[in-house]
Amino acid sequence: MIKKFFIVTLLVVGLLINSQALAAKPKASSDVSYTAPITLYWLAKSGVPEAVEYVQYIDAEKILKPENISQYERVERINKIYQEIRYASLNDYIESENYSNVLDLGCGVSPRCLNMARRGINYVGTDLADVVEVLNFYTPNFLKNDTRKFVRFAVADAANHEEMMNSAKSFKGKICIVEEGLLMYLSRDQQKAMLESIRDILKKHGGAFVTSDFVAGQIFMNINRTIYGDEDSMVVAKETQKVYEDLSHIFFSETIFRTEAEAVKFIEDAGLKVEMRPILTNPSKIISIRDLNSRDIESMNNLMQQKLLWVITVD
Repeated sequence: MIKKFFIVTLLVVGLLINSQALAAKPKASSDVSYTAPITLYWLAKSGVPEAVEYVQYIDAEKILKPENISQYERVERINKIYQEIRYASLNDYIESENYSNVLDLGCGVSPRCLNMARRGINYVGTDLADVVEVLNFYTPNFLKNDTRKFVRFAVADAANHEEMMNSAKSFKGKICIVEEGLLMYLSRDQQKAMLESIRDILKKHGGAFVTSDFVAGQIFMNINRTIYGDEDSMVVAKETQKVYEDLSHIFFSETIFRTEAEAVKFIEDAGLKVEMRPILTNPSKIISIRDLNSRDIESMNNLMQQKLLWVITVD
């Protein structure tokens, strides 16, 4: 798999003895372009509690550089809603289906590990080795002793079959595999390898692979148009795309699927099948839409009932 630009190499200094918090803020390496801290930043801006905890140790604004974004206020407004909806939709599905095991692919610095652990759900986050090293160091400091046991991180390249299979071997019972924001950074061959590994994990353990990545652009633009209308939404969309492409040096036009039918065929060719579900069954959970006017809140609620969450299982 490509060297994921969203890898976070944090320099963490000092722990207070017997403390539950880090003594000093971690610093992100300056020689790697990241997007994971930016996603965390949007989630914290939206008010997601566990994201607010995490983000204080990651100076995302030094990576994002708001002063370099011409439409920053509008970009922030849309992205915090978009990221919170996607994040909450996966958590909501896990809860609604009573999963006790979650495998999070390319987890980066997602605060989902805290959310899952505090609900007594076994969580394994996968990423590359330098990310896992850092996550193993600082994540326990956010959790109480009785919840730390629910979280583990595993080194796993999403395109490496052996590593993917090993990441799931500790689970007993069916697994909810989730992935949020990784797909568009993988080539078609890497995406194919990832789906084949997911298929084999599900055959062995049972469960489902759940993501909105195959229609992420549709979700983003639906939110964008609701807030800004057709003309202004295109300006904000282009600025957002520029932010991520400047950080990653990847052009998403080369990795995204053009149509839902194309994506469905790609999934089915890997021996999997797709069921579309509403993106979110309980829109009232979304913090970032609460300051919208009543008309826009109604539009957002309608949007979240659209079947844009893909539940993928073994054919």
